[in-house]
Amino acid sequence: MNKTLHYIVLTALVMAIAATHACAQEFRWPREKAFELDGGVSANGIHLRTAYIRFFQPRKISEIPFKKRFKSLIGQDRYVSFPCKRKPTHKIPPGVSAKASLFYELGSGKGIQYRIIGMDASMLYIIYSTKKLYISLKGGLTVSNNRLIKPVKEGGTFNYYDRFKYGVLGGVEIDRMIGKRQSTSIVTGWDQCYLVKGDSWGDKRWYIFTGLRFKIRN
Repeated sequence: MNKTLHYIVLTALVMAIAATHACAQEFRWPREKAFELDGGVSANGIHLRTAYIRFFQPRKISEIPFKKRFKSLIGQDRYVSFPCKRKPTHKIPPGVSAKASLFYELGSGKGIQYRIIGMDASMLYIIYSTKKLYISLKGGLTVSNNRLIKPVKEGGTFNYYDRFKYGVLGGVEIDRMIGKRQSTSIVTGWDQCYLVKGDSWGDKRWYIFTGLRFKIRN
């Protein structure tokens, strides 16, 4: 009887470790860093964008020192925490990524042409995922320099309406992996920006974009 109980406990322990290991790997990002090129439209023009993305995720079992693996599996060590336990990794929840973008917008409206050069910094969190599809919500900050291409004559002077604008942004992104190696993906999304201090440049903007995201190898 004791031997039977011993085998049952041992088998259950092995199955629990195997299940935890499988669960941990199932929630991992297919990459840790990526470079993005995309373009799209805004309310009055078109824009181009380049971005760097950093994906936050737990370490693999094989990356953990042997002495710390058991504590990591049972969630008693901050050295690693798996997404299946919904605990932070480096104080950042699994499924989070950070994105820094540079963009250039060219457009026209009401008889004038303008250009905008800016930068966005945002955090994204996955709300739905499969093996090759990731849907994330986005929130962050945006800053830009806004300037007319051709100045407007006012009295005896020419005014480019050169303005520095800043504010917050929100949106959604859809990332679809392509190919067996999962090193490239098609990304599409929508951004809504709310700017501080409404003026002739307005205080709301939106962007729809699509492009390619490439894995950066370590």
